[in-house]
Amino acid sequence: MDDIPALMRSLQLKRKPLMVCSGGTTSRCAAEGHWTLDLRQSCRQIHFDPSTQHVEIGAGQTMESLLRELAKHGRSFPTGLSGLPGLGYILNGGISPLSRSQGLAIDQILEIKGVWGDGESFVLSKPEAACCSEDQLAWRGLCGAAPFLAVITDLKLQTHLLQPLRIWQSNLTFEQLLELIHQAESWPDSLSLQWIWGDEVHAYGVLLSADAAAVATFNQLQKTTLCTNVVEIDDVAGIHELPPFALPVVSNAAIGRCHSEVVALLGPAWGSGCQGVITALAELMAERPDPRCSLAVQQLGGVASRQRKDVSSLIHREAIWKPWITAAWPAGDSHIRALSLNWLEKVWATLEPYCAGVHLAQMHPHLPWHQRELKAAFGEWLPGLQELKARHDPNGILPSL
Repeated sequence: MDDIPALMRSLQLKRKPLMVCSGGTTSRCAAEGHWTLDLRQSCRQIHFDPSTQHVEIGAGQTMESLLRELAKHGRSFPTGLSGLPGLGYILNGGISPLSRSQGLAIDQILEIKGVWGDGESFVLSKPEAACCSEDQLAWRGLCGAAPFLAVITDLKLQTHLLQPLRIWQSNLTFEQLLELIHQAESWPDSLSLQWIWGDEVHAYGVLLSADAAAVATFNQLQKTTLCTNVVEIDDVAGIHELPPFALPVVSNAAIGRCHSEVVALLGPAWGSGCQGVITALAELMAERPDPRCSLAVQQLGGVASRQRKDVSSLIHREAIWKPWITAAWPAGDSHIRALSLNWLEKVWATLEPYCAGVHLAQMHPHLPWHQRELKAAFGEWLPGLQELKARHDPNGILPSL
């Protein structure tokens, strides 16, 4: 770890951008003509302080290991639907089934340690409202756009009381999906909807078991919208026991290695436009070039939407829905790869009038839409980010803005 500042200052890295691997779920943390910095072995520290109930975590830890450690102390953190990602999940925004009641993962950050692209080490604490603007701008850049500016080695996070959850899952008809989306837009904050569409539509709801309003809403769903469905219900001790959120592929697909790219969008409530967008998407879902191509959608709003948009680089605080589009293909099959990426762009174009924002859960500097997604992700804040990058990464060692 002590070698990272010198490495960042090394002339060897000029014109050979640095890729960082921590959790290891990115689609591209190694490529020809690039350097890869693997933090998974050297940044494994994790420490919970019972007196403050804060946790310090190194970049080599995964969200699964974070939740496992916190559960020992009766605490938790709003992680996503998978435990595999590392700190990139948090630094890029961190959207969780609990975001509606606990906020985004970046809203939980208290301190950031790392090395700017120019090799300068830093430790930044969450600025107070009266803090100097330079620190506020640096904090805003790192919370949501850190991979463009710095290598992050440690985070200090606030934690939450571990709370029991009820998770329900059910397959849906087209009509039930429309009705569920419409109802979810007025649900209490302690209940969230996720759904995934492949060969079929599978819904996945998460609610706080102790919240009477959420339980009453779910009970009513079972009597109405979901009354004809088989609904699987799991009561778990907390998000660390979240059952898998995945759609089984029922098509006859060859078993083998699969490559994929994901674009995640952000947008407000769909309201009366819901039927039009779902109808258009149904046609595209029938044209998937690989059965592992899918569309998944996660619900936001609630506490996450009540933060000012200028406190972080995730500016789309008004978002209620986060669709993420997955293009997949057999490893090494360039023909299906081209078809799948083209399919992804068609789905993106269909959703764009409803979800104009982008959540950079993955970055794609190697694909032709990189500039398009940067503009959609950061909007009017992009020039400010570019100024920060010019100051802190003048040699362009880290991914391009």
